[in-house]
Amino acid sequence: MNIVIYSGNGTSPNAVHQTHRTLKLLLGHAYDVIKVDAKTLQNEPWEEGCSMIVIPGGRDLPYCEDLDGEVNARMRRYVAGGGRYLGLCAGAYYASQSIEFEKGTPMEITGPRELGFYPGISRGTMYPGFVYNSEKGARVVPIDLNTNSLSVKDYSGLPEGLKVYYNGGGYFVNAVEKEDVEVLAWYSEKGHSQEEKTAAAVLCHIGQGSAALMGIHPEYDVSTMDLSEAGKDTSFIQQLVISDQARKTFLCAVFSKMGLKTAGYETKGTTLEIKENTVPALTPIYLATLRAEVTKSIACSLLEKADTTTHILADVNDRFQLLPMEESSLSAQMSSLTLQNNANNTDEEKPLTQIVYSTNTDSDPKAPVFPSRSLTPSFNIQEYFASLSEKRSHEWGGGGWYRFGNSMLYSQVITSTQTVLDRNYTFSQSLPTGLVCLAANQIAGRGRGRNAWVSQEGALQFSLVVRHNLGLTKAPVVFIQYIIALAVVESIRTRDGYEGVPLRLKWPNDIYVDLPGPEGGLKKVGGLLVNSSFVKDEFLLVIGCGINLANPHPTVSINDVIQNHNPSLRRLSPEDTLSGIMVHFEKMYLEFCEKGMGSWFLDKYYQRWLHSNKLVTLTTHDDVRARITGITSDYGMLEAVSLEDSRKKFTLQPDGNSFDMLKGLIIKKA
Repeated sequence: MNIVIYSGNGTSPNAVHQTHRTLKLLLGHAYDVIKVDAKTLQNEPWEEGCSMIVIPGGRDLPYCEDLDGEVNARMRRYVAGGGRYLGLCAGAYYASQSIEFEKGTPMEITGPRELGFYPGISRGTMYPGFVYNSEKGARVVPIDLNTNSLSVKDYSGLPEGLKVYYNGGGYFVNAVEKEDVEVLAWYSEKGHSQEEKTAAAVLCHIGQGSAALMGIHPEYDVSTMDLSEAGKDTSFIQQLVISDQARKTFLCAVFSKMGLKTAGYETKGTTLEIKENTVPALTPIYLATLRAEVTKSIACSLLEKADTTTHILADVNDRFQLLPMEESSLSAQMSSLTLQNNANNTDEEKPLTQIVYSTNTDSDPKAPVFPSRSLTPSFNIQEYFASLSEKRSHEWGGGGWYRFGNSMLYSQVITSTQTVLDRNYTFSQSLPTGLVCLAANQIAGRGRGRNAWVSQEGALQFSLVVRHNLGLTKAPVVFIQYIIALAVVESIRTRDGYEGVPLRLKWPNDIYVDLPGPEGGLKKVGGLLVNSSFVKDEFLLVIGCGINLANPHPTVSINDVIQNHNPSLRRLSPEDTLSGIMVHFEKMYLEFCEKGMGSWFLDKYYQRWLHSNKLVTLTTHDDVRARITGITSDYGMLEAVSLEDSRKKFTLQPDGNSFDMLKGLIIKKA
């Protein structure tokens, strides 16, 4: 679930920074906030998974140059279809039917605009003194809030007014007379407008969606800005600091009214204090294995590649320091390591990640080795190993040769499990096939393309190392993404009583739930990403998986779906779910290596996916209408047959096209 901020030609770097920072603070608990350029908006299917598109402050004319035509048409269709738009200052001018900026002056810009979300004129500036590419003309302005419109469920305690940052914004002419427009805030002080009450912010209802347009800058946190060069004194900043909680409350009320999931607020005395999304501190990565002898083997392999004095393995993206320690000495060694990093860090661009492993591996080499439960509060590794062994015992021969999931790297807070394995080749080459890297929180989770997986506690997010030999000619590596996707779904739907849980597959590698009822429909609950490198005669695959197991954000969790389907079913634990995925995936992977792709897999895959006999428009082939028939058994490409001529077949590559099943389109990626 992305919030997309346009950061292309014409945008003010400071406006982009302030917009990104504020949206991360207020909405980052449930959405990933990403910056995109005009090329992305034109060539990529950004609409899928987009919760709001934002055009920040800057200059309106360059927006027209880069976005007029196809991009604007797509943005308007996106909003009308239920999407959201936020326009701030220049982004609000740009989204109005017509603009009148500094008319009659050398800075005059007038004319119609394509988006037309506000069905009238956005006229500015409201107050004099604007200077392009500068904060010199900025001022503090009071605004009156429309508390009747903004008294949404979670923000009924809004103040009647507040002070906000202003720099060249406009007002919305005769807003109270416009249909499908709500005024959110008025300017308190008279400016260039002759209206009795002048709209500073409006909410426009467009089809099934909405567009919030603001001539003011409530996204600006001036406490983070150096305004001395602009001639602003401490009293200027202090006025805005006093209104800081009120501006955040105002924004959250607007977002909540638009249907976004805000984090809420706490009442402290007579004031509201907004809950902000904070980035947790990174924690060490702990090595755990089903057999102690495997811990010893992995540690020795890593130490061979590390500096003999510091035990630091410097790789492309990260540096890893190997730390043998027991729980009793953890705090002291962590403190020592922190001091050492501050004193001797000669490569600050590469984060130093601590890999913690046990040295107590000789007493019983066949026994599991894992850190104390206090170090892994969100995941019980002992319970996971027990569940893994129990599930394998039901396989043919007791599954004694199964390896996937036998070793684990676990961190409470990590940058990204996928990045740690995929972008550090020397490190990952030292790890055995089947090792799983797991985290309770990811602060930079990776998805396909420009997308990111919003990764917080309650989600099951992991990456798996698999070595796939080139000699397996009957088993093309491209099918592995389909196998792991089906394994996730089957690991849940083959449980007794869970057969009807509506988990489905979307081509090529997303996991959805198909919810009943008027507020149901298809909602994404998981995604997969497979990165590969090649050395000698094998692929080194890093398979990333994120599924929303128990977090109510950003859409719905699998456990909530299970409870709604059948309240008598127990909620799934992350330990039991992960062990089930590992066993199902390895079972299917071994069969795939032996038999190649065939009906043994495809019959079940088609039973679970969403696309059989669906009608689509191939924008990649002159808008031909076609029917989806399946995936090819050689290279896993999507296969479709023309409705006009059944002899004409189309094949599309998973990495070259995006399948928007909700719109029935197959769109070529740039």
